[in-house]
Formats: sequence, C-alpha cells, structure tokens
Amino acid sequence: MAADRLRDSMLPNAFSNVLSDFADLFQKELQLAKAEFSSNLTTKLRGGVWMLAASALFLLAGAIFSEALVIWITTFGIRLHMACLIVSGMLLVLALVAFVAGRGAVIEDLTPTRSIHHIREDIRTTKEQMS
Repeated sequence: MAADRLRDSMLPNAFSNVLSDFADLFQKELQLAKAEFSSNLTTKLRGGVWMLAASALFLLAGAIFSEALVIWITTFGIRLHMACLIVSGMLLVLALVAFVAGRGAVIEDLTPTRSIHHIREDIRTTKEQMS
C-alpha cells in the first residue's frame, strides 16, 4: 500500500520534471534558431553590400567602355546612332546573363535548418521518455 502511494507521487513529479526540462530545452533551441537566423541574415547583408559596391564600379567601367566601343565602331564607317544601338544591345544581353547568374546565388534559403533538426530531435526524445 505504501509502495503504491510512493509510486503514485513519483510519477507526477517525473512527468513534471520532463515537461519542465522540455520547456527549458525548447526555449534554448529557439534562442539558437534566432542566433543562427541572425548570423545567416548578417552574411546575406554583407554579401549584398559587396555586390552593390561591385555593381556601382561595374556600371562606371561599363559606361566608359561602351563609350569607347561606340567610338571604335564608328571608325568602320557605321553611323553613330547605329553604333550606339549595337553597343546597347550587347550590354542588354550581358546584363540579362549577369542577372540570371546573380539570382541563382542569392536564392539560398535563410531557414535555420540545424536548429529545426535539433528541435525535432528534442521532441522525439521527449516523447520517448514520456512513453
């Protein structure tokens, strides 16, 4: 009889401890997910700033190069307006290629995958302990 009462009082305590530990673990996993997301976002922003600086310099160099290219094409007897159209068409094609290449690199997912994996493992472990 006393063993039954002792077992009955230990079961709610163990259950309470498991739930308390799970809540604490879940809160820590959320903090880890926030930190991982923040780190991923910082990396993306830093990359974006470098891409912005590169594009500004590229734009300046492209303007000077296209001007020189137009002048060079006119030396072959092609009228100035036609030389401008030829150069602008070439630049349009290059811009589309650069956009497609850059978009493929920027699409990377920001989801904190490691933290989600840890949370799923924690839930699975807690379910096993409660069974």
